[in-house]
Amino acid sequence: MPISRIYGMAALKHLPGICRLIKENNIDIIQTFNIDSDIYGGILGKLCGVPVIISSRRDLGVYRKRRHLLLSKITNRFVTQFIAVCEAVAINLMERENVLAEKITTIYNGFDLKELSSINLEKVSTLRKQLNIGNNTFVIGNVSHFRPEKGYEIFFRAINEVRSYIPHLRVLAVGGGMKWLRYYQDQVHKMGLDEVVKFTGYVPQALDYISLMDICCLTPVSNEGFSNAILEQMALGKPIIATDVGGSREAIIDGESGIIIPPNDVDALVKAIIRLYNSEHLRRSLGSEAKKRLESHFRIEVMIKKMEDFYINLTTN
Repeated sequence: MPISRIYGMAALKHLPGICRLIKENNIDIIQTFNIDSDIYGGILGKLCGVPVIISSRRDLGVYRKRRHLLLSKITNRFVTQFIAVCEAVAINLMERENVLAEKITTIYNGFDLKELSSINLEKVSTLRKQLNIGNNTFVIGNVSHFRPEKGYEIFFRAINEVRSYIPHLRVLAVGGGMKWLRYYQDQVHKMGLDEVVKFTGYVPQALDYISLMDICCLTPVSNEGFSNAILEQMALGKPIIATDVGGSREAIIDGESGIIIPPNDVDALVKAIIRLYNSEHLRRSLGSEAKKRLESHFRIEVMIKKMEDFYINLTTN
């Protein structure tokens, strides 16, 4: 039942119909995702007498405006339990919305290692030719949706700094978001990086592109939760540079399975890139440890088991 806006008569008109569906199907749990569904779902669950209401928090809530926070003071009271995608999100929830720690469960995203078998080696070989990636080409990549909080401006400024240091440099910017994609394409053009940077746009299979990268960068400046892209990069044993925003520090251990740098710091990113470029041994070591860490902490089987236990505990208690 699609609802375009939660603020207005249209949303109110749908309430009786949704309540009827809930009662007819004996629904015991409502789980919400993101700002509007948290508010609408919380009210809906309360009105329909649903025993368990879960709010799943996926990021740091930068887009929760004052009106959202005011409404959340009411609807958060209806929530049985919150799921945070990482500890950074859990802490933010406690500090910003005054949610009690005992009402928050942290469950990290998981990666299905079987997805590695979906990498098409023939396609990767074709991509290598299409992107003009030769044997001596050094590839730096960033896999993120194009939005200001993803820090692409910092990333491209750092690329502009290192391009004279790294011969045969190729940069892959992998992600959708047409409005901001055009903006960053213009910025790259003004920097004279057209021959260096390749914008792929949205791709259904990022693993093919990640497999081409020598270094992976994740440069958010705000709002990051727990990146699925970073898990893909870890699974492929890639050396990762990530800004200290959201759960990146929880995904990789600084200096052991990746490099953590401050957000909005071009110089730190430049130094980290050059450090990795200069040491193939370090790249291999960080990538190897990242893969081990993913396999021990962030497999999808671990996530599923924690979700199952979470639901069972809620419904039995």
